[in-house]
Amino acid sequence: MEKLTKYKALIAELEPYTPSPLTILKALQDVDIMDWDAEYDSQKDKKSIAVAAIQVLKKLIVLTSDSLGKSSQGYSTEGLQKRIKALCAENGLDATDFVDDLSSVTDGSMYW
Repeated sequence: MEKLTKYKALIAELEPYTPSPLTILKALQDVDIMDWDAEYDSQKDKKSIAVAAIQVLKKLIVLTSDSLGKSSQGYSTEGLQKRIKALCAENGLDATDFVDDLSSVTDGSMYW
């Protein structure tokens, strides 16, 4: 069986979403993972891979769909936020550091 690299671990964490390889590499570097082709160690790498995944998923929140050649995918803002919150919960991270809770309702009285 082929080894699971940090790069592949990030791809697995992002499924079913398929960002570009460049986006994945940047996310890995943003969390200081330079040896992205090294073997993934869940004891040492799980949290940093989760943060990299969150960074990628945050970018997708602003899209409703993406099309590349013959492939396209749609995005649910609510679903992406739930996935980010789940990753945070699994890794002891505060979700409010990564997403705004857009479900709060205000009456607009602060504008009157």
